[in-house]
Amino acid sequence: MEKEELMKELEHLQRQLAMTVSLKFHLMPDQYPFFPDLDQIDIYGDQISLAKVGGDYFDFFRIDNDHIGIVVADIFDGGDAAALYMIAFKLYLSGELSMGFTPAELIGVVNNRLAAANEDNLCLSAWYGVYELSTGIITAVNAGHEPPILARAGGAGRCENESSSYLLAVMENISYESYEIRLNPGDRLLLYTDGVTKAGFTEEMMQETLKRCEEENAEEIVGTLQDDFFEFVGDAKLKDDATFLCVKRGGES
Repeated sequence: MEKEELMKELEHLQRQLAMTVSLKFHLMPDQYPFFPDLDQIDIYGDQISLAKVGGDYFDFFRIDNDHIGIVVADIFDGGDAAALYMIAFKLYLSGELSMGFTPAELIGVVNNRLAAANEDNLCLSAWYGVYELSTGIITAVNAGHEPPILARAGGAGRCENESSSYLLAVMENISYESYEIRLNPGDRLLLYTDGVTKAGFTEEMMQETLKRCEEENAEEIVGTLQDDFFEFVGDAKLKDDATFLCVKRGGES
């Protein structure tokens, strides 16, 4: 192949990559507040991306008048294919929402779809929760993802009944389990990806940050976490994308 043809092919691939990047980031929330009509929930997420196409993904969306869907996911070693696979995850998840599945059933269906079409042998972790606005209860499924941190008045730590199931896309017909998290007014739930802890920023460090942010809104909490994260890592080279997502229940604490 002539040099001119090689250059044209390279430019074509670069344009395709740019389109993939744009599509992936357009699939994630990019405004705050995302639910300005709701005072029961304050939610914000942001990610630190190392490459043009990364494997981290987060989203939150209305399911019905009383329920909000929340998801954080991370593809392992996906390279440039990671964004495309995450788009497939998003489409499968969204496509099955109207079928009336429980969160555990929904993740099981999505896993089957991903596993059946997994020619690149990719896998991903995901945390999916359905937040009930009227009660503050989140029904969650952890598919091999990092455990969230729950911060209440005066303290922070893992959820008492936290449970974790298998990664997604490894094999079909896996039975996933759900658990409940009850948020009281003012409580904060922090979700994150493993790029945070790979950099040495530990759960204990995140807990300390959350304790200092009791009066801040979700966007401010994520900003403070990112500031503390960057202060800790300094000039060290990050190993992976790092995502923070905070859910705070509205109302008086």
